[in-house]
Amino acid sequence: MLLFGTHRSAAQRLRLHTDRGLGAGNFFWRAWRIAKDRDRPLLYHPDVTAPGWAETEPPGLSLNDMRITVIRYATWYRDHGVGPSSHVGVYTRDGLAGLLHHIAINSLGAAAVHCNPKMASPTAADYFQRTRTTVLVGDKDLLDGCTEAWSGQGIAVARTPVLQDIRELDETAPLPPAPLPGFPYRHRPDDLVMVSHSSGTTGRPKAPIFSHRGFFVGKRERLWSFPSLRTDRMLTALPHSHSAGISYLSMALLLGIPTLILDDASGRSVVRAINQFHPTFVLGFPLTLAEIDVSAIDPGAARNIHSWNGMGDASHERHIRPLMGLGSRPGKTGSQYNDGLGSSEMGMVLFRQVYVPESTEYGRLIGRPAGVVRKAAVLDEQGNELPDGQAGMLGIRTPSVTPGYWDDPQLSQESLLNGYFLTGDIVRRDDQGRFFHLDRTTDVIDSTAGPVHSLLLEEVLLLTTQALDAAVVGVEDPEALGKSAPIGIVLFRDDRDDRGDRDDRGDHDHRDSGGDRPERSSEGLLEAVNAELGRKRLPLLRALLIAADRAELPVGVTGKVLKRQLRERHRTLLHDAAAHGAAPRAN
Repeated sequence: MLLFGTHRSAAQRLRLHTDRGLGAGNFFWRAWRIAKDRDRPLLYHPDVTAPGWAETEPPGLSLNDMRITVIRYATWYRDHGVGPSSHVGVYTRDGLAGLLHHIAINSLGAAAVHCNPKMASPTAADYFQRTRTTVLVGDKDLLDGCTEAWSGQGIAVARTPVLQDIRELDETAPLPPAPLPGFPYRHRPDDLVMVSHSSGTTGRPKAPIFSHRGFFVGKRERLWSFPSLRTDRMLTALPHSHSAGISYLSMALLLGIPTLILDDASGRSVVRAINQFHPTFVLGFPLTLAEIDVSAIDPGAARNIHSWNGMGDASHERHIRPLMGLGSRPGKTGSQYNDGLGSSEMGMVLFRQVYVPESTEYGRLIGRPAGVVRKAAVLDEQGNELPDGQAGMLGIRTPSVTPGYWDDPQLSQESLLNGYFLTGDIVRRDDQGRFFHLDRTTDVIDSTAGPVHSLLLEEVLLLTTQALDAAVVGVEDPEALGKSAPIGIVLFRDDRDDRGDRDDRGDHDHRDSGGDRPERSSEGLLEAVNAELGRKRLPLLRALLIAADRAELPVGVTGKVLKRQLRERHRTLLHDAAAHGAAPRAN
């Protein structure tokens, strides 16, 4: 518990903690109300499209600056018919603008419908129609993509939203001549404040909804434990259209933490932002943190870091260890890695495992349930709890879970089993009450020897090959009709087509960044990986492919590998190799 030396005093945090009306819909106004430093710069937002953006610290935005901007935006929205229960879409690459529009929308009692700017236009257009968005603000090219999809690609359109270029809105939105009546809106506990979307890695993105009270569950207690000393500075490279991005920015504003919002989540940009901003803790999804080249971080910036926060999917040991070699903790060298497992539907990280340089146990350990979780269980297909040691579906009971999916009651019902919300994960629990993340339910491989859990194999695959990224998927087994066999695909740092993820300065010795790519043999790597899998008594891979570039190991909008695409792409791989008497090739 943090009591002294924090950006917000214990008395200020006590006021927030005891404020029963505080929730996800009004967090900004409560943060502004208790603050005594409303003109202190708080949010920093570099224009990552500008040359030399990381050379100087961008100007910061204070709570008063944000308040004026929010009121201007809210005035524009009210003039365009937005009020309680309206759905307003936000579709922009600008993380700071997305946050300020979110606050303005909620301040009118409306719900913000967020969409990742990397989502394909037809998918985004369908998403905004499904969620009954009536006003849509965003980057002009993204809006044009939606318009094209609605008019030319056969997407059913019940009503075309009012479209507004987000930059033009910022330039023209006026301050009201008098205070807005009934502003900010007084939320009821179950008022809808946000519609977000899932990653879409298993198909059409789902649209979980979040309420004023539900989306704030768990945050009240974190007012006392979230890193907020006066020395703390936060860097977030989370997708700021995602519920996790909004959640952490709300904590930063409530606790007065200087925060840099980074729109480019590539490892190279995170390194540049660290070197410029000198954060004490860094947030990102696993792939972003995995891409960080620790040798490119300046020693002066590295020594400030005490924590790395990965979330969404749990991280692999291969990606955790290098980061912990940087920074320091009280009395010790090296930083800690807070590995969080959650999902779009949960509203909070459900499991948190803290790793430090001295940690020796990994193996997909995700620890024990977070305090917000009332109960976590390993379930069979009938919803019965399984004994320790057995793998099964992860079921969660928590007040933070989404009340359901927008306009999809069947999916909402299918996500429930015996009073538990099914997260879509396969886990096991040991006799100490600790959980281990084994797979996603859609990625379990149905082999002749029984279920094969791909994440355990990926852990070994990454550690043995030291690849940047990897995936294990099931493909047709030519020796067993109707069954699958596991294959691996690896991507090395020097084999990416996105060269921008590495720092291009010449004053660092970059590993795996030489002009000549090292020769690698898939047969030799497969032999080494299978030898290690055998030692661990895990199923062996039937083939190993080396991806030539990221296109051969594709990821979705949040950086998750698109395993469904890999399964289809390589479905007959083993048949083809057997027919030609040759080892499988990536292409």
